[in-house]
Amino acid sequence: MKDKFNVNQKTLKFVHENNYEEENLVKSSCNNIAINFIEKWPNWSLDNRIVCIFGATGSGKTHISRVWKKKSNAKILNKINHLTLNYIYENNAPLVFEDINSNIYWPENLLFEFINQIKLSKNYLLITCKVDPHKIKWNLKDLISRFSSFVNIEIKLPDDNLIQNILVKQFSDRQFSIEKKLIEYISFRIERSYLAINNIVNLIDELTLKYKKPVSLSIVKEALLILNYKS
Repeated sequence: MKDKFNVNQKTLKFVHENNYEEENLVKSSCNNIAINFIEKWPNWSLDNRIVCIFGATGSGKTHISRVWKKKSNAKILNKINHLTLNYIYENNAPLVFEDINSNIYWPENLLFEFINQIKLSKNYLLITCKVDPHKIKWNLKDLISRFSSFVNIEIKLPDDNLIQNILVKQFSDRQFSIEKKLIEYISFRIERSYLAINNIVNLIDELTLKYKKPVSLSIVKEALLILNYKS
């Protein structure tokens, strides 16, 4: 009888590298507006070169921002609480504000001043966050108003086609070759969310290392069972 697998157990494993090349972006009706907008750069409106792309964890925001970073030679910031306004005054490169939120890493007054200066200088700024920026609990009303002036693009929850394509990509990133019927088997049983895709792929990866076997139907069924899905 197999030992019960502990999802939290530490397993020796190879770290896989995410492939953030543009040709590996998985486009569908859920994200095509965001991807098309990035592909249009630098032909963004002269009046507003600031765009915010928001969507759930695992929706591809990081991949999109890395593609844009490469196209625009942008600098990525995942916090600004260690900076002063001089940084913005001295910076000429496009910027990415990654995963902004109302927390200590994104002090609101400084964020507001940064955005104002970027807008005045007609620089480019890509902002990413997990939810609609208007729904973040900002205390500074001027900041809320500022977000209303941006291009705000939502990455929607995945449809069946996108789920299957992301599964293929994530398994490929881990150097797994998976039969189409197994991809379909997984996609028809997991929750329709990017987090669910990440969880099932990570767990299958762990199980293949535990059993020292390639991905199989039995491993897929075990992973689904552990995550409380019907197999």
